[in-house]
Order: sequence, then C-alpha cells, then structure tokens
Amino acid sequence: MQEDSESIQIEKRQSTGGLSPIGLNYLVIAVVCTVIGLVIGKAAFEAPTDQAVMVDETQLRAIIESVLDELYAGAATAEESDRFAFVDDDPYLGEENAPIVIVEFSDFFCTYCKRHFDQTFTPLLENYGEYIRYVYRDFARLTPESTPAAAAAQCAFVQGKFWEFHAAFFDNQSELGYDFYLKTAEQHELDIEEYTACLDEGRYIDEVDIDGFDGQIAGVRGTPGFFINGNILSGAQPYSIFERMIQRELKKAGIDHAPGG
Repeated sequence: MQEDSESIQIEKRQSTGGLSPIGLNYLVIAVVCTVIGLVIGKAAFEAPTDQAVMVDETQLRAIIESVLDELYAGAATAEESDRFAFVDDDPYLGEENAPIVIVEFSDFFCTYCKRHFDQTFTPLLENYGEYIRYVYRDFARLTPESTPAAAAAQCAFVQGKFWEFHAAFFDNQSELGYDFYLKTAEQHELDIEEYTACLDEGRYIDEVDIDGFDGQIAGVRGTPGFFINGNILSGAQPYSIFERMIQRELKKAGIDHAPGG
C-alpha cells in the first residue's frame, strides 16, 4: 500500500514538473517578483539619469494578475488542494462547508495585517461572504505582547465575542495591553471574572503557539499569510488579487457569481 501511495504522489507531481502544491505557489511568487523586477528595471534603463523612475501601479498590478492567471491555468490538472487543510478549531465567519475557505495567519500588532483588515477584509465578506468560510489563526511573532493579545482574543472567543475583539484590536493597535483587554471585555459585556481568570491563567497561550507552529510548517514566513482553498498568498495583497483567486475557485466549483449583480 505504501508503494502504491508513493507512486500516486509521483504521478501527481509529474503534472506540475515535480513540484508539490506549496512548491508551485513559491514558484508563482518567484515568477511574479521577477516580472516586477523586469518592469522596474526597464523603466529605470529607459528613464533619463536625472529623472526619478516612476512605475504605473495600475499597469504593474495588471501584469501581476496576468502572470498569476497564466501560471495557475497551467496547473489546472495538478493535484487539487484540500481547502480545509489549514483549518483548525479557530474562529471563523461563514458557512462551515463553504466552497471557498480563506485561512489568515495574523498578528494583532502587524501593520500590514491592519491594512488588510481596513482595506480588504470587509469588501471580501460583503461581495463573497455567502461563498466564504473565513478562518483566523494566530502567527503571533512580532512583539512580546503579540502572544498575550492573541490569547486575550481567544478568551473572548469562548464567550462568543472573538470578532468584536478582532475589530477592536486592529482599530486600536497602539493601545493593546492588559488594561485594554479588560476594557474591551467590559464594553462587550463579557463575564469579567471568567475573562480575567482566562487572561491571568494564560489558558490559550499554548493554542496561540500551536497556530504559529502550524503556520510555519505550512510555509508562512510573515504576516499576514493566507491560504485560499489551500493556495498560499503572502502579504497584504490588494483586494483585486483576492478577488481573482476567489473567482478562479468559484469557477472550479461551477459557481457563477458577479459581485453586486
């Protein structure tokens, strides 16, 4: 049975040139970075020496999206990623068996995570919420307070208020600390005695650490890191990139959805 399993894996990898799904995603990232470098290099070469190099962001984004489309189209016959591969028992929004599963690995102190929260998180759910299960997992590595903040949000999760804390923490990054956690708990009418005990006992420190280890094993190298139906996407990418990936996954599932339509 082991030999059969290994031969199946070999056959699947042959369809992507010997790359695993995660390896394929890293190849995509490398190619996109190369394209960006070539575009900027061309602009620098053609510009007068005394003139600043300007790159059209709209044009650059269109090039990146085109490269992504071509590369993923070429991998259409590759092994399908398990959309639940990186889902644990963490907080989520949406239907449990939604066709699109987005797993975010994040840190409440991360400025790029806040950018994603401010610019992309809400429109994603507004336009595609009925098709998305959005999972939040911790990658608390940036500051000494990152793990306590993540654990504080988990203490709110057991009282059914995680997403309220999620919003409050990103809206008030500079205030995060023990007093702010208790203040937020009072504002949302949590059982303060139970919440305080949860904080003081560090009940979810281990859970936060496990999330970080899982993210590291999965290939997350910084925050925010995302998996969209198992496909890795690094950084606070613009909404258009998320939408392109979601549309591709919806198409695979036979779903035709036009936001606002």
